[in-house]
Amino acid sequence: MEFHLISEKHSFDSCFEVFLADTPESKLIHYNLRYQVYCDEMGFEDKDKFPDQMEIDDWDSQSAHFMVRHTHTGQWLGALRLVSQVSSAFPFETKCVPTTPITPDQYQHSMELSRLCVLREARRFAPRSFAEQASDETSNIRYLSTLRNQNRSIMWGLIRAAVVYSSQNDITQMYFLVAPALALAVKKEGFAMRQVAEACDHRGQRIPYSLDVADVLANSLWETDYRFEYRRYSEMDESNVDKRQRA
Repeated sequence: MEFHLISEKHSFDSCFEVFLADTPESKLIHYNLRYQVYCDEMGFEDKDKFPDQMEIDDWDSQSAHFMVRHTHTGQWLGALRLVSQVSSAFPFETKCVPTTPITPDQYQHSMELSRLCVLREARRFAPRSFAEQASDETSNIRYLSTLRNQNRSIMWGLIRAAVVYSSQNDITQMYFLVAPALALAVKKEGFAMRQVAEACDHRGQRIPYSLDVADVLANSLWETDYRFEYRRYSEMDESNVDKRQRA
């Protein structure tokens, strides 16, 4: 498939792992990852509003937070959150109005996937052989493709964890406000996305979609990779973490 890593040796499961941030310490890691992407790298948020370098908002108090790290170094590379509704609203509804109103029952069994981000630092973890080959235009194109594939692979790993978590918590539907290019990437992997409102202007054009959790779980993307789902940060083996960080 288009967004898989180049070889089994560099599969997501062999290189990365996803954690549910279920402790105060791990949530700070999550908020800082978002700060690095949304404030430092992309300039979407005003960094002066976050002097502690923690990008956080009112939705976080009702969210489940996920992060991905490089297994062998312990480097944190990406994050996303799942938001539960409060007062009959999701974050995307502050930007656009659903074509069909969301019912109380749908709110109860839905979450919104948001703040999906991957650090530019993730490019350091591309297969070294491809970096070494990037000496001419053709090789550079292949290397850039490898970087994009790796970023997408990290994204899929985070989404896989979020969907499994949703299924475990009686969530049947997820909402997702995305740029057209990312929506196309998701559709190309065979995920059925249903547009739920008109496109809106939010850091460029964004389109709100819904995804059926059972449909996402049944996708063949998960048959050969992304099989470890996620672990809780509170269950992390600290001695193993220290060993990996010293490697």
